[in-house]
Amino acid sequence: MIGFLRSGGLFPLTRDAWQLLLRCWKYFPLVAPLQLALPEFYPAGKTSYPSIFNVPGKPGWIFMELFSPLTLLYTIYTNPERTGELPKTHVWLTTLYCIHYLYRALLSPIRNPSMGPMNIGMVCAGVSFNIINGSAIGGWLGGYGSAADVPGWQISIGSAMFILGLWGNMYHEEILREIRRDKSFDKDAEKEGRVVTSNERVYKIPEGGLFKWVWNPHYFSEWIEWSGFAIAGGGFANFLPATLFVANELATMLPRAIQQKRWYGEKFNKDVLPYRKAAIPGII
Repeated sequence: MIGFLRSGGLFPLTRDAWQLLLRCWKYFPLVAPLQLALPEFYPAGKTSYPSIFNVPGKPGWIFMELFSPLTLLYTIYTNPERTGELPKTHVWLTTLYCIHYLYRALLSPIRNPSMGPMNIGMVCAGVSFNIINGSAIGGWLGGYGSAADVPGWQISIGSAMFILGLWGNMYHEEILREIRRDKSFDKDAEKEGRVVTSNERVYKIPEGGLFKWVWNPHYFSEWIEWSGFAIAGGGFANFLPATLFVANELATMLPRAIQQKRWYGEKFNKDVLPYRKAAIPGII
């Protein structure tokens, strides 16, 4: 197997293999219509359901997400064309990427009071996404792309967007965690449709921050975060792998956000349900 990967230019990732990967990666948004066509199928989190193919949510999530930073670092440091030290801007972008996944792959699931089970198919799909994405961005940072001529002001603006988006993601996820931690509610709340229990977990209507306008502000914050990352790397045209990451996140997360909005509408009493968009304030 290793011999096959080496002969195909994947282990380590050669420039030709990387360019082919990018050409194929552009077509990932085609999954969006498929997800929209299967609105009830997302066997993870609050929409998970019993199955012999389920794995516990926390270890499944950690295993899946760790592939992204590990693949990125491996691809950078085994780049066949890399000579000498990485440019400082590339080191900075690598640091931002790893900070995000330190939170997403480790701190976030560890801090969660509970996580719904995940179907093993979802875990495998996530692993595949993270390996491809880590390879695409890692190849660029490792030497197949360059941010050497990006002006300092652009790096600063993009980095500020990244940090703001990461903070927004953390802030809104913490609101959801507080709901899971708080088991207290009056006896009539569930009868009146103000509280929902599912998979032995308690759900309430989240309030605060951007939840005033959308049901999934943590998704919206993450899109801001990775848009800033692309800008810090020279912009959407220059930093193509980061641009594809933003597009591919939208393709898979926006249908999920629409599904989440529908879930709230089905589970909670319509009289207490506030009007909110799915993920992007004022748009969708």
